[in-house]
Amino acid sequence: MTAPSRDPDEAMVHAMCAAADAGDAERFASYFAETAVYRFANQEPITGRSAIARATASAVHLVWPVHHQVDQVAKVGAQLFCRFTIQVEKPDGSTLSMPFVTVIEQRNGLIVDYRVHMDITPGLR
Repeated sequence: MTAPSRDPDEAMVHAMCAAADAGDAERFASYFAETAVYRFANQEPITGRSAIARATASAVHLVWPVHHQVDQVAKVGAQLFCRFTIQVEKPDGSTLSMPFVTVIEQRNGLIVDYRVHMDITPGLR
């Protein structure tokens, strides 16, 4: 029995999460337009694919190893509203689950605006 095929947008979200979980900043950033804007919570926006790749690569050192669980992807026009749970593995072997929401705007198959709404504080090293 084969798994049901995913909507292309949902498949993209899962692939982006897999790249982030693997620490592959370049692959993660490849989903963004050259002039995309990325904003994580109340941090200053990051503009440009290469800047997004650099920020993603540096974030690996700020948080414990993570696994993204995609809970829901809803499309409204050119925007995706994505609900996730991040599983964080702490050095003592315990797992911390943190919910968050991302709003993604796409144009011509690439992300032009990416906004993460979450409190990452409990997952910081």
